Amino acid sequence: MKHRLVTLAALVAVCLTTGCDLIESTTAEGPPTAGATIAPTAGASAATPSATDAAAATPSATGGGSSGLVKDSGDIPDPCTLLTGAEVVELTGRTVIRRDEDGGDAGDVTRFCQWQQASGQLAVCLSRTTAVEFGVTVAAAKPVDGVGEEAHWHSGHLYFLHGTVQIDVYSRGGSDAQNLADARQVAQVLVTRV
Repeated sequence: MKHRLVTLAALVAVCLTTGCDLIESTTAEGPPTAGATIAPTAGASAATPSATDAAAATPSATGGGSSGLVKDSGDIPDPCTLLTGAEVVELTGRTVIRRDEDGGDAGDVTRFCQWQQASGQLAVCLSRTTAVEFGVTVAAAKPVDGVGEEAHWHSGHLYFLHGTVQIDVYSRGGSDAQNLADARQVAQVLVTRV
């Protein structure tokens, strides 16, 4: 058990020291685009995608064969390219104020993106790992079914394994149950794009 706690601490430290909390550049959401409004969930205001969101709507094809997916090999994609601002609004029910990018490069083993929201935030961190390294349990962690190959919820983060990629989805803005539900929805989209 002690080894597993040390391993979890190391994984969190890698994520935190390689960009998950150190934001190097910020991109504001662009002006509304005519006809691009989507219906938000549960009481949120509508949002429209910016030009950068439109370009980011297609997952990056940076390795992993013809599908462009990198769950088993290739460069970790920039998480900011995996979800549009409109999708973030739709998945969380909160408007996006700005997007914070990690400023990372192709080939980095950890990538991060954060969407600042009017009443919360959504953050996604991707890291290359192995099943053994990910197989860390924490007494306080709650196992989560139906997400990736293995998943757990701890301290507001939904950590899950998808091939050799650890995905950390942090959603804040509602109750713990709502934050987990939002993180699960985001996770279901990410597994189709990573």
